[in-house]
Amino acid sequence: MIIASSAKKEISIPLQPMTSVSSSNNIYSVEETAPVDLVTVNSRNKGTDDFIVQVFGQTGLFDLQVNETLSISTCKSTRTLVCEAFIHNETVFLSSPFVGANAGLLNWADGEFQSCITHLIELAEEKTGCSTLVISIDRRNYKDSLSTVLRAFMYLGFEMVNPSIYGQESGYVLVGYEL
Repeated sequence: MIIASSAKKEISIPLQPMTSVSSSNNIYSVEETAPVDLVTVNSRNKGTDDFIVQVFGQTGLFDLQVNETLSISTCKSTRTLVCEAFIHNETVFLSSPFVGANAGLLNWADGEFQSCITHLIELAEEKTGCSTLVISIDRRNYKDSLSTVLRAFMYLGFEMVNPSIYGQESGYVLVGYEL
């Protein structure tokens, strides 16, 4: 039996620079500023600007069962991420924080996207106790770069969610992550 060896391809993974390093008696420590997280629970205001209605429609399962939403604001690196969320059956549903000034991956520093997503995963895991995180991505915000954004999420362990599972509107793509 002949077993072929796989061709190894070198890849480079950019490391994030440390903010500052101080030494004392040959003991090195990294001083980092902790991100500021602000999570606010709100009564849901149903209407056309409602995150749930935009993503899942007015006749969807979530429209009838969800009465509270979360507003999440977090500062990580030089970015301030703001998004909406709700919890249903141990799943956190999160609007994409990568809109407006944070849209597109080309203007992000190396490792910054990964750092922000990792922080959102940790926030969802530690603060909610849920088992799954689902992020909704509006196709209209990523006309030319949707495939790049989806690949970046999948690189971090997310999987695309079949539209038949949650019944989102056709203008949205859902990516899921098991916490």
